Order: sequence, then C-alpha cells, then structure tokens
Amino acid sequence: MNRNKISTNFILAAAVFFAAAMVVFPSITESGSKSAIIIWANSIVPILLPFFIFADFIKRTVNTERLPGRVYPFIIAFLSGYPAGAKIVGDFVRGASLTKEEGEEVLSYSLVTGPGFILGTIGAFLGSYKAALIVAIAHYAGAFCNRVFYRIPKRKQSLHQHERSRSTDRGRSHAKGAFLLEGKNSPLENFTAAISSAFKSMAVILAYLIVFMIAIDLLEAFGAFRQTLGEPLRAFLKGIFEMTVGCNLIGLCDMNLSMKTALTAFIVSFGGLSVIGQSISMAAGSGIGAGKIFRIKLTHGLLAGIIAVVLSLLVVQ
Repeated sequence: MNRNKISTNFILAAAVFFAAAMVVFPSITESGSKSAIIIWANSIVPILLPFFIFADFIKRTVNTERLPGRVYPFIIAFLSGYPAGAKIVGDFVRGASLTKEEGEEVLSYSLVTGPGFILGTIGAFLGSYKAALIVAIAHYAGAFCNRVFYRIPKRKQSLHQHERSRSTDRGRSHAKGAFLLEGKNSPLENFTAAISSAFKSMAVILAYLIVFMIAIDLLEAFGAFRQTLGEPLRAFLKGIFEMTVGCNLIGLCDMNLSMKTALTAFIVSFGGLSVIGQSISMAAGSGIGAGKIFRIKLTHGLLAGIIAVVLSLLVVQ
C-alpha cells in the first residue's frame, strides 16, 4: 500500500470518527464552533481580509514578474499574519514566477505571523511586553535562520532560472490566448474577483479553525488532556493543535516567565496544526506538499524556541 493511500485512509477514518463524535456530543460541537467563529471574526477577518483582497488584486492587475518574488511574500505575511505567506507563495508558484523549489525556500522564511498579534495578543496572554518582544524577535530571527535548511544550492539556481523562464513563456502564451478570446479584465472586474477570492480564503480558514477547536474539545472530553499530564503540558499540547488557544493557556500556567516565553515562541512559530492545515490549503496546486510545509513550521518552531530560551535567560527576570 503506497503512502498516499495510507494517508487518504487515515484522513477518511479520522473524518468518520469526528463526524460520529460530533453527532454523539452536539454540545461540544456547538461550543467549539462558537469559539472558532469568535476568534475568526474578532482576530482574523479584520486583519487578514483587507490584505487578502489587495494582495489578490495586485496579483491580477500587475505583472507578477515585477514583484520581488523572494521579498513580497514575507512583507505581506509580516503585515497580515498567517497564512498569508503560503497564499502569496502558492500564487507565485502557480503563476510560474517561482519554481516549486524556490517557493519552498521562500516559504521557509515567509510563513510568519504579524508583529501586532505577537506584541498585542501574545503580550496580553503573557502579561509582559518584554516577553512578547522576545517572542517576536525569536519568531522572525528563527524564520530567517530556517532558510538555511531549505536554501537551493547555487549549482541548481541556474537550472531553476531556466525552468522558470520556460514556464513564464508558456504562461505568457496562455495569457495571450486568453486575452484574444476573452479580452483583458478591467480593474473593477479584477477587484471584484479579488474580493470573491479573499472571502473564499476566509471561509477555508474558518473551516480549519472550527475543525481544530472541535477536535480539542472532543479530545478534552475523551480525557486526552487529563489532569495527570500537568497544566503546562496540557496547554502545550493544545497549542500544537490550535496556536491561539495554547498560547492563552500557557499564559495562565503557574510557571516562570522564561519558560512561558520559550514555549510560546515555539507554538507561535510552529503555528499549530490548524495554521499548517490552512497553509497547505493556500498552497494547493503549487506542488509544495503537506510534509514540506509541516517540516518548515517544525524547524521554524524549534529554532524560535531555542532563540527565545537564550534571550529569556539574558533579559527576562
């Protein structure tokens, strides 16, 4: 049995299990869905939706070859947060502005969240602006160090440039044919299409949030986060599923601020399985696989955690 079939069967079995559990425990489904919708409406839509609209409008209106493909995804992600980096990189690879390998390299440092979330929300969770600043430094420093693991060797760069040039030529020929058949879209049409695309992306993010919030509540009900694990470990495990929930719970734990800072830096940079799922969805069709995105976020989380430990020992009292 090949790996893809095993993965498909596992996902199908998990879906059947959770579907049955949601029928048996409707109150858990309701509370998890409500919590996800509140997080989505209050913390995600106001920040991500405007950036998704204008980033998509720029992509549709401007020749993407003129955009700095190795910088633009990071800028958008830095300004708007998860999973904008995956969306922009996915668009660039699908549009042949980057090859798949180049997209993986750019994604290794562009799949970040925004400083407003870290300094504001995470700072409130930790009760310390200084600790939140350490998390932010560790998060972005970890992202740029993460590039080392996914950087394309120089001897391969010329091959990728040739591949990208050929893909771009094919894209231009296709675009020229589409222009002759349909005509060039007006800016207003592009803007309307960008709005539709942005709301579709928002719906995908909400769906992932709902699924993982319900999963956390179901696992809680089944005793997966039982008291014998200890409060910090329970908070950390929940953060592995959903970042915001885990960071909030870590802030409430009875442990020293340095440990809270390091654990939070890992979770924010790993992003949780919910953010990873959202990123996989945003990059769909680019050839960048789920396993690669998971590894990128895992190494990012580990690097950020190590940097936060060092900085916490030096700064946090």
